[in-house]
Amino acid sequence: MEELIFGLIGGTALLMYGVDMMGEGLEKASGETMKKILTALTGNTLSAFFVGTLVTAIVQSSTAITVLTVGFVNSGLMNLSQAMGIIYGANIGTTITAQLMAFSFKFKLTDIALPVLGIGFGINYIAKNKKIKNIGQALMGFGMMFLGLKILNGGIPYLQQSETLRHFFTEYASIPIVGVLLGIVATALVHSSAATVGLVMILGQAGLIDLRSAIYLMLGDNIGTCVTAQMASLTGNANARRTAWGHTLYNVFGVLLTWLVIPLFLKIVVFVTEYFHADPDISVYIANSHTIFNLLSAVLFLPITRYYVDFLYKIVRSKSEKVNGKALLNKLLLDKPVASLEAARNELIRGMEILKTMIKDVMELIYNEDPKKVAAISDNEYIINEMQKEFTTYIVEISKRELTESQSTMVPAMISSINNIERSGDRIIEIVSLTNKKIDGRLPFSHMAIEELQELEKNILEMLDYTISTLRKRDPKSIVNIKKLENKIDELCESFQQNHLDRLNKGQCSIDAGVIYIDIISHLERIADHIYKIGMYTKDELFGEKRKYN
Repeated sequence: MEELIFGLIGGTALLMYGVDMMGEGLEKASGETMKKILTALTGNTLSAFFVGTLVTAIVQSSTAITVLTVGFVNSGLMNLSQAMGIIYGANIGTTITAQLMAFSFKFKLTDIALPVLGIGFGINYIAKNKKIKNIGQALMGFGMMFLGLKILNGGIPYLQQSETLRHFFTEYASIPIVGVLLGIVATALVHSSAATVGLVMILGQAGLIDLRSAIYLMLGDNIGTCVTAQMASLTGNANARRTAWGHTLYNVFGVLLTWLVIPLFLKIVVFVTEYFHADPDISVYIANSHTIFNLLSAVLFLPITRYYVDFLYKIVRSKSEKVNGKALLNKLLLDKPVASLEAARNELIRGMEILKTMIKDVMELIYNEDPKKVAAISDNEYIINEMQKEFTTYIVEISKRELTESQSTMVPAMISSINNIERSGDRIIEIVSLTNKKIDGRLPFSHMAIEELQELEKNILEMLDYTISTLRKRDPKSIVNIKKLENKIDELCESFQQNHLDRLNKGQCSIDAGVIYIDIISHLERIADHIYKIGMYTKDELFGEKRKYN
């Protein structure tokens, strides 16, 4: 009995730690791939479904992908329909681990657990390249997972001889509600449906549970895996909570529907398993029930996702949120640098768009002397100041994580970019102050001066648009246009200052109005310089490459 207890404790620990280590290693090794896949999303739920399946098959953790998805939605990186597609796919992708476990029982893969563990350790210890080290870590996790299964498998004879365990599982685990609740609690505690499905297989191998009881436990596993996402959504916005509830209710509805048709579901599992396997044991049936359940749930929900999303919007209500006041930076993403840096780039874009609004408003104030614009500019300047503080804190937190060389290159460029946005906002406030002097002193600008300011505004906004465009998607043509516009704006400012001196000599404008005009031109030129600096960061550093001076 002592050997059984120690084997259960150690084997379960190795199984759970192995699954976790394998997932972490694969996740780190595929970080850049995950980013590329993410940017390929087009808003189509079906494509998001395939992405969710693929990414989870790579990193082998539906919990990690679901928590990441909650963070993506919270940060505005994807909409709720995309998120649901990701979740449908993640539930299927994670079943590969269970299939591997079933395969290991049939073909004795557990016998190679120690060599795989040793090879993984060797790669992780010797390799200098981080990606290769992470692959070594994943192999170590793979070996530990199979070693845990081997130890647990070794306890099967003791389990078979225990009348107490046989009585408990025969009398209680076969009761549907008890089986489902056991699955929920076990998975909620270990945060891994793959690990608990592995334990269910061991119970099946020992003959303590039949397929029907195993399916009830498996159904509970699928609900228990939602707990982590629910906890992650507590600090998120309404859309993050909708995503978490979408995941939970999706699994709950799937479990209830399967429960209602359990005899039919059993027949499907048996038919599919015996069709593809000549001599299957119970672990294969259990693994297939896990996969088939998630496949059928996805097939059922994919066509009605639009209505399901509408339902989620109705049951999870949001408080009113100002678009400009809504932060895209989410602490949930901090441990995933690929995702958190992508969220930071989106926050920079939001800052640039607010800056664009401020430029338009301040120029409108100059032309038409509309006092309502002052309040709008002041509000946006406050938002940018707060954004700079939060953004800088967020980037500093990212820098404390383990980053690739490419990601480390992005950090200072991100901070410099948000500083340039904030300084541009300060310049606009200075222009507001100058314009108020112009209005209070009743100092009109000449028709020529207004036309020159309009020409300057047009070119600055064009440069800003190119910068936003290349921030969204790297574009060498936009970089070339930004450089041309920077040179053009410098020439225009110099030319307009000379034109002003000529008008002053001809008595076409007052000295006081002229001083204000020259100062406004100077501030606009500096704003253009700040935008240009951000534009140049998009050429290299903001996309993880060291500056190329050409």
